[in-house]
Amino acid sequence: MIDYVVTKKKKKKLSAKTKFRIFLIFLLALIILCFVYYFKVVCPIIVGLSQEKVRSVATSTISTVVGDVMEEDGMSYSNLVTITYSSENKVELIEVDTVQVNIIIREITKRVQEKFDLLGEEGIDIALGTFTGIPFLFGIGPDVSIKLVPIGTISTRVSSNFTGAGINQTIHRLYFIVNSNIGMVLPGMTQNFQTELEVLLCENIIVGEIPNVYLQGSLI
Repeated sequence: MIDYVVTKKKKKKLSAKTKFRIFLIFLLALIILCFVYYFKVVCPIIVGLSQEKVRSVATSTISTVVGDVMEEDGMSYSNLVTITYSSENKVELIEVDTVQVNIIIREITKRVQEKFDLLGEEGIDIALGTFTGIPFLFGIGPDVSIKLVPIGTISTRVSSNFTGAGINQTIHRLYFIVNSNIGMVLPGMTQNFQTELEVLLCENIIVGEIPNVYLQGSLI
């Protein structure tokens, strides 16, 4: 009878140096994966949310400034626009007081610039859960401050618009339009974007036939 002798192979233990190398490789791969996830998934979400929040804050700020300036100066549509009628109740002339409008524009622009500078110092807050890129975690967790940097100066202008409101009735609106460049300083990157915000300055219903020269063009 032949006896079979089974010999067990001894398992080789990994040296501490090898374990350390494997740990470094794993750690490096994890770091690279986190960076890729952050820049490819999280950053676009944060940029989009930040832009919407900045636009919301900017719109609210500009609307408040416009309202304050118009109220303080006692300005209304009748103070800025003069309408001349003919004997047949047709509109002959619609004239905007450009001097007064420019004064208002300068004051509004000055205050908006000051508000934007203050907004840049304060920044905006985004919940930490938003950084995960997971929808149901948006808005959850402590706030992370995103710094805003106004780039260049704010440019402003006033536009005019006519809209039919019925038989021989036309709504004339004056809009205050603000163009600005804003930079966002995010963790690991910066993002710049432009905003164009339109805020109603004043409006009025004009009774009478409006010449096509006004309906097809702009007063300002």
